[in-house]
Amino acid sequence: MIATDNPDLTGFRDRSGKAIVWHGWADQLITAEGSIDYYTRVQQEMGGAKKTSEFMRLFMAPGVTHCAGAAGPQPTGLMEALLASVEDGKAPDTLPATRRDQSGVVTRSRPLCAYPLVAKYKGSGSTDEASNFVCSTGF
Repeated sequence: MIATDNPDLTGFRDRSGKAIVWHGWADQLITAEGSIDYYTRVQQEMGGAKKTSEFMRLFMAPGVTHCAGAAGPQPTGLMEALLASVEDGKAPDTLPATRRDQSGVVTRSRPLCAYPLVAKYKGSGSTDEASNFVCSTGF
């Protein structure tokens, strides 16, 4: 049985389960720190960060509320990333995230980096384009 209070995902992992988990930093219903705490406990239970990353990755979305919405770019391509992880053994290091205006035009994009890494601006180019960011250990 798997629950958010049980970090033992041995059964899931042993059945070749793969998980891509994301959480919005601006989530007003479920604290983002709760997901980080759970992920940290899973890492401790399942043999550390490297072993856990073989079957589970966490991505934090700045400015995103519960499941979607607000000012931050929304994660996209989740199914494609999960399929690549399951079928090709290529777990994502980043997820694309986009913000669109009312007509559907992308107005901002960012890479969402596998936790604990964060997207850091390279220092040149538009701050609205993902290509101008790199995953880093901090700001």
